[in-house]
Amino acid sequence: MKTFGAVRSRQNGLNMTSLIDVVFILLIFFMIGSRFEKPAISLTLPNATTGERVERKIITVSMDSEGNLYVEGKAIESAALESYLAPLATADPELTASLECDGAVPFAKVTKVLDSLKRTGILNVAVRHEFPH
Repeated sequence: MKTFGAVRSRQNGLNMTSLIDVVFILLIFFMIGSRFEKPAISLTLPNATTGERVERKIITVSMDSEGNLYVEGKAIESAALESYLAPLATADPELTASLECDGAVPFAKVTKVLDSLKRTGILNVAVRHEFPH
């Protein structure tokens, strides 16, 4: 009878080495791909008990507690707001503006921003606020 060498025993169980390698690669990928940024504009939004989420193309207009205006996080003078937003409103008539103002901003300033948005042609304005938990 012919023999081919020592009989090998099969290893019972799974080899976890490749699974662990894949998990670490995924972990590194998500750590590099994620952004851990804090918001550029510090706002204290007022609370509201009602509201709804808006699922449209939105441009964000923010006003901090000192009355400074920001469009998509970029500082802008209040006099230049209309000229900045008018081409965007013309290009997309369904454009919605998300207005987020600090709770300390006087309502007169908020009204001026709302008027500017209406004059540019942006008729859909969502006022952002916090929901109490």
